[in-house]
Amino acid sequence: MTYNNSTLQKGADNVKENRKKLLKGIGITAVAAGTVYGINRLVFFLSTVKELLTSKEKSYYSWRFGNIYYSKKGEGKPVLLIHSLTSSGADCEWHALLDELAESHTVYTIDLPGCGRSGKEKMIYTNYLYVQAVNDFVKHIIKAKTDIITSGDSSSIAVMACHSEPSLHGRFIFINPESLDHMVKRPKTWQKCLSYVMQLPLIGTLYYVLVNSKWKIKSDFENKYYFDHTKIAPGMADMFYEAAHLGGFAARFACASKIGYYTRINVVYALKQIDHSMYIIGGGEAEGMDETIAGYTHFNPAIETVRIEATKGMPHMEKPVETADLCKLYLEH
Repeated sequence: MTYNNSTLQKGADNVKENRKKLLKGIGITAVAAGTVYGINRLVFFLSTVKELLTSKEKSYYSWRFGNIYYSKKGEGKPVLLIHSLTSSGADCEWHALLDELAESHTVYTIDLPGCGRSGKEKMIYTNYLYVQAVNDFVKHIIKAKTDIITSGDSSSIAVMACHSEPSLHGRFIFINPESLDHMVKRPKTWQKCLSYVMQLPLIGTLYYVLVNSKWKIKSDFENKYYFDHTKIAPGMADMFYEAAHLGGFAARFACASKIGYYTRINVVYALKQIDHSMYIIGGGEAEGMDETIAGYTHFNPAIETVRIEATKGMPHMEKPVETADLCKLYLEH
């Protein structure tokens, strides 16, 4: 087969045109990637520039999967406060309650691995990992039998920690614990996909930035956390926003783990086996709390319960004195 000059020239022109299109595509992709990276960097910088969570007293427990930030205050029987597993979860959730409890207890707070000021590793965070972190912290830092107070979905961590090593723990207080029905749900395909996407560089970080925007966190305060918006302390939402962005882009991995349901576990068997005293404090206006309490007491009738009227998801922030009084009454009687 022979080719004339015009055919060869046409082929060469096509190659040049395809090369131009390829280079143009690469250039557009590079610009887009650079833009996304720049947006991510800017958001993370601006969200932490106020340094609202910077403390002169920085205490860290050197754990095998990253440093765990903690604080200690007061004297007396030790109590460990564990924040909720939101992306913005950190010990700032307990600031209003801390001083009240420290009057009669040695109060420890921690930022769970992947949260707040603790190390944020590029890994999947599971309920089992958090259980190990809590039990190791009690053994190596507190070094005494410890009462635990949890917020929201961290209740499952406390239940499984007690079931794993019951001798480490005393009494438990669950503030607005996660529904047992929610704990046994399996992730849907789209949730698995979102979890995978969030773990990707660039696009995953951008997705994390969008779902943890300042607007979203303020919306949570007004619609989920507080019943009376006038009681939201100035700057509190900013502290949560900063907590969600500390540690750089790796902050997205704990969030991705939660989206993929890796932090959930069926605690029913453990709940029935535990012989420790347990107490539930529910927000009076918290959605679904009646059903949640009924589920816990069904499997462990010894659980005591109380509701704090005119509160939602964070009664310990909205009514800290009343919450602290209930906690002290239960822990000390």
